[in-house]
Amino acid sequence: MVTKKQINALKESRRYGIGRLLLLARRDFISRLAGKMNGEADMVMHARGRLLPYIDVDGTRSIDLARRMGVTKQAVARMVKELEEEGLLSREADDADGRAALVKFTEVGLDYMTRMHKCITQIERDYERMFGQHKMKLVSDTLRSIAYANEDAGDLE
Repeated sequence: MVTKKQINALKESRRYGIGRLLLLARRDFISRLAGKMNGEADMVMHARGRLLPYIDVDGTRSIDLARRMGVTKQAVARMVKELEEEGLLSREADDADGRAALVKFTEVGLDYMTRMHKCITQIERDYERMFGQHKMKLVSDTLRSIAYANEDAGDLE
């Protein structure tokens, strides 16, 4: 039988565990970003929010996108198709591998990403004003260390 002490410990762990904190911080970030990008609140559930962060500015092969996202190639293909229809992405032959295609941003896609990153910079400034420059740098440095601990930092340019 689970004791009251174990239940309380579980509540504490769930409320303040790093996984939940990262999820809640991401929810706050996405909400702020959607507000700055004309209310695109469904961005995170939409292919834009799920796929675009994983595409390198110079293009990325679908197999690499699937690996980065932890999804199947078929799932990536569906998202890419959706974003091709919106005019944000295109597929081009990969000069390094004739059998593969690179998923690349179109001009419209690059414009969208540029606008998004301007909004992200504003959000980072908002957080810095809220918590101070020292804490914001500490959070950023820590997340960078976690994110790129096992990968080349150039893996997501």
